[in-house]
Amino acid sequence: MFEKRRCHFTYIFEMFAGLIYLIIAASVTFAFSIAGNLASDEDFLEDVKGASGLVTSADSFVILAVIGVLLLMSLLMLLLCVFRWRYTFVSAEENTLVYETGKFIKKRVAIPFEKINTIDMGRNIFERMVGTCRLKVDTGAYSNTQEKNHAEMDLVFSLAEAEEIRRFILNRAELDSRAEEAENGKAAVSSKEPDWVIRAGMGDFVLYGLTSSSVWKLFWILVAGVFFVVEIAQGFVDQALETVMPYVEQVTDLISRTNTALVILGMIIFFLISALISDIYTVIWAAIRFADFRVAREGRNVIVRYGLLTVKNYTLQVRNIHALIIRQNVFQQMLGRCSVEAVCMGFGDEKTETALLLPIIKTDNLNNLLGIILPEYVTEMNLRPRNKAGIYYHIVKPSIIWGAIFAGICVACAALTQVSVLINAVAAVLFAAVIANGILSYKNTTLDWNSNVVSVQSGGLKKIAYRIRTDAVQEVQIRTNVIKKHFGIGSYYVHYHGPNLNNTSSSGNISDKYFDGLANAVED
Repeated sequence: MFEKRRCHFTYIFEMFAGLIYLIIAASVTFAFSIAGNLASDEDFLEDVKGASGLVTSADSFVILAVIGVLLLMSLLMLLLCVFRWRYTFVSAEENTLVYETGKFIKKRVAIPFEKINTIDMGRNIFERMVGTCRLKVDTGAYSNTQEKNHAEMDLVFSLAEAEEIRRFILNRAELDSRAEEAENGKAAVSSKEPDWVIRAGMGDFVLYGLTSSSVWKLFWILVAGVFFVVEIAQGFVDQALETVMPYVEQVTDLISRTNTALVILGMIIFFLISALISDIYTVIWAAIRFADFRVAREGRNVIVRYGLLTVKNYTLQVRNIHALIIRQNVFQQMLGRCSVEAVCMGFGDEKTETALLLPIIKTDNLNNLLGIILPEYVTEMNLRPRNKAGIYYHIVKPSIIWGAIFAGICVACAALTQVSVLINAVAAVLFAAVIANGILSYKNTTLDWNSNVVSVQSGGLKKIAYRIRTDAVQEVQIRTNVIKKHFGIGSYYVHYHGPNLNNTSSSGNISDKYFDGLANAVED
């Protein structure tokens, strides 16, 4: 146990930084609404001019009013942050972690150690500079309105204090859940550095960047940037266009006299250059984000640590990991790579949280690595015999629908313009992508289960597989219609307990004869 302690004083400035946008918005709105009325009062302006030489016009009065209100609001908010910090404490009693805040309106939260699901230690650039660490403790509890609460405790401590509290919580949780070890004076969680069993290297980051980059994202960023520049510098752009336009007309004339194949070749070159820039950016981003990526199994906990500028260090209790999500885009499928995330109560319920276990690994090596850190989820996906009726729903039906849409677009464009070769080529490529997605979807869709894990896999160009702990499955469903029932197929839905209200995995157009076996496995 430890006595009441206050978090690091820099928590004041982090709270204040989170209020900056609110302060600015409130100050400007208030100042303009009040100062606008006063500025129209000439007698008032004359009095102010006499009292202060700073006000020379209505505009200067409004500007000074905005600055004054902004400073006043900032001072009040800063004092509020200091007051909140002054009366925020954390302590430990016999079986609980206690978090309390407030002076006049007090809030006191008692968190049993054995109920704590995750401990997240994160450090941004500012916190690394001042030697602090953000410590988040979460139980995964829901409020009465069925909306997920944020972490029960989210405070900033010195790095040494944060590590001390983390070790204390893990030790007490382990002792509470293992009474026999407590009697022998043993603690499964030690204070030494974990034995990291999985590490990611630069080769992994390069491969992650090459298989995860988005060319179109970069393209739309460039388009948005151009529109922004045009908006803020219209005069400069107009002058530049007057200078450049003769050259643009010459290029247009050249293109109109050039073979269409050369134009397409130029577009391909532009695409390749954009792809190269995007790949370089993504590789650098991955190397910074996942720098020194490490995973360890420590007793009943999995510890993950990574990051260069912002360091992530989270501890997941194995008993609260209810599922694994294995993702593969089309490039990763071609190269036999995948990424793995954990679905853990108390972590991943906020938009900025992802319980990443392995950023990118060989698919063939997945079970070997899971055997080290999470042997509970080791299983071989059993590719049960597919019902050939699924070919119609995965391949034939989408091809007919999208083929008709692309054909209609091509016919309409041919009627409206003479230049239809490029449009036809784009339609052909998209139609080929639809067919490829259907083939992969039929190939990837499967279902498997055993006494420990239910495996659900689906997806085409983007493949996703779930490994769900059997005792975390809340409900299994199969949906069908008259036609599907005739062919003996249906879509399976597995609902499981997770950090969000709707945690569902699905696999479509599989033989309906597997439903009873799956339902029995979940019931047992």
